Amino acid sequence: MSKNNKLKILSICGSPRKGNSEAILNRLKQLFKKNGVENEIILLREKNVQRCKGCVEYCNRNLKCCQKDDVAEIMKKMLKADGYVFALPNYFAMPPGLFKDFIDKCSIFYTAQTDLSSKKVAVISVGTDLTNIKENVRNIAENFCRTLKMRVVATGAFVSRSELKGNYNDIFENKLNPNIEKKIENIAITLQKSIKQP
Repeated sequence: MSKNNKLKILSICGSPRKGNSEAILNRLKQLFKKNGVENEIILLREKNVQRCKGCVEYCNRNLKCCQKDDVAEIMKKMLKADGYVFALPNYFAMPPGLFKDFIDKCSIFYTAQTDLSSKKVAVISVGTDLTNIKENVRNIAENFCRTLKMRVVATGAFVSRSELKGNYNDIFENKLNPNIEKKIENIAITLQKSIKQP
C-alpha cells in the first residue's frame, strides 16, 4: 500500500479500439473513486508499445529493453501500484496482439526477478463466445500473472457484440450479461479487500 495508506490500482486496457474493455474500466474507476481508491487507466492503444525483438543478449544483461517506447514507464507505474486490472477483448481465446506485445515486454520483470508477489490482480475479458472468453481470462491469469507471481483474486468474462456502431456503452446495454453492474462491483470489492489483506 502507498505511503499515504491510499490504495493505488493501475488499470490496463489491452483493446486496440475504444469499446467494451474501456467501458468496463471506466465503470470500475467510478467505483474505486467512490471507495477512495486511486485509479489510473492506461490505454495501450494510445501508447507506443513496440514488439519484442527477442534481443535477450541485451535485456538479460542490462535488465531493460533496448527499445525506447512507453512500456518502461508503464512498468514503473506497476511497481508503485498495489494492484492491477487487466481488461482486454478475446481474440481466439487469447489476448489481442497489442496486449501480447505488452506482456512480452514485461519479461524484464521475470529476468530481473522483480518481486511482484504482493500485487493483486483482476482479469477481465469480453467477446462474443463465452467459452473462448473464459479461456482467454484463464490464459492471462495463469500464463502471465502467475509466471510473475502476481495473485489473481478476481476475474470477469462478459459477452459483447463485435460491432458497437458508435455505442461505447453497449456492454452495459446489450442485455447479454445479466447483473453486469453487480458483477463488476464485486470485482472492485474483491480486489480492494484482497489488497488490504496481508
